[in-house]
Amino acid sequence: MTLHSRSAVIAVVDDDESVRLAIASLLRSCGWSVSTYASGGEFLEDLDERELSLVIADVQMPEMDGFTLVRKLTEQRSDIRAIFVTAHATPDMAEKTLANGAVGFFTKPLDDVLFLLRVAEIAGHVPH
Repeated sequence: MTLHSRSAVIAVVDDDESVRLAIASLLRSCGWSVSTYASGGEFLEDLDERELSLVIADVQMPEMDGFTLVRKLTEQRSDIRAIFVTAHATPDMAEKTLANGAVGFFTKPLDDVLFLLRVAEIAGHVPH
């Protein structure tokens, strides 16, 4: 699967280093520019004026969960869209993530094909 990327930057925020690096590697293999962060606070400290297309955030992280991160992010940049990921899904979590501003929700381990198709749809790129 090859994606033709413009200047899309995707931020991956997950406290689990192996998951963070795996998601980043998957996205980079498809042509996206990716920045990674171990926490919501680290991400918000680094937030600047670059063209962020999407934030992929773990729901459950220490110090600041994904919901709080996205809420703080949209206070600063209302144009940012988010996909939530979690290894600890509950029956109502998908609904809760969408109610908290997400445009996508995936459980870990990710279904790579469905995940990439959703990212492509949100970021405006079509897989070939």
